[in-house]
Amino acid sequence: MTELTADRVKRAFAALGSGDRAAILEYWHEDVRFEIPGNHPHAGWYEGIDSFLGFLKTLGELSGGTYVAENITVLANAEEGYSVDVNTNHALRADAPPDSTSPYHLLDVTALHLLRWRDGRIVEGRGVILGDGGSTSALWWSPLNPDGSRST
Repeated sequence: MTELTADRVKRAFAALGSGDRAAILEYWHEDVRFEIPGNHPHAGWYEGIDSFLGFLKTLGELSGGTYVAENITVLANAEEGYSVDVNTNHALRADAPPDSTSPYHLLDVTALHLLRWRDGRIVEGRGVILGDGGSTSALWWSPLNPDGSRST
């Protein structure tokens, strides 16, 4: 059995960023379930790796490729098969002025992922946004109206 360590958790997220499906499936189960927190059109459960990768593609598109998650710390409990990683998430909406600090344009939140592992791979994940980040996240994800303004 593959040992669950903080380094393995970090490599699982690095694999997502690689775009290499074989590398991703080394860490993420094909039938993974992942819950994106919030009160916005993209919140909810993503069932299966393709659905979850589709969400990540949308995140990349909406952020114009500016999304960055900076890891703060990782806790791993191999005996129970769980890990928690704490990170900060930053992104600027693709349609935003480059110097915008509006929460409609700038995502800057502290978050964590609670991951359940089985046989060396993630089978379930849940995102959690801390503090007032839930409100900030909802504004950042809010849809655009036909005239280009954002719904609140």
